[in-house]
Amino acid sequence: MEKKNSLAAKMRRLEEIVEKLNENPEIEDAVKLYEEGVKLSVSIKTYLEDARTKIRILTEEGEKTVDADKLGRKDFQ
Repeated sequence: MEKKNSLAAKMRRLEEIVEKLNENPEIEDAVKLYEEGVKLSVSIKTYLEDARTKIRILTEEGEKTVDADKLGRKDFQ
């Protein structure tokens, strides 16, 4: 079962909002949908930025701990 706050769930909900907005809803509904969409997009962007930072840090840490000579690169020359 998918969590309501998972990235996939948020992306799906954002797609639903876009579809509903494309159907030209009443202005009150459109404003509510737009507001929800903006909040979701900020949440998604924050998640992706955090993930990117974690990947960058892990990659940098991994590169610091790897000795290139021990990777067997000489075998590939």
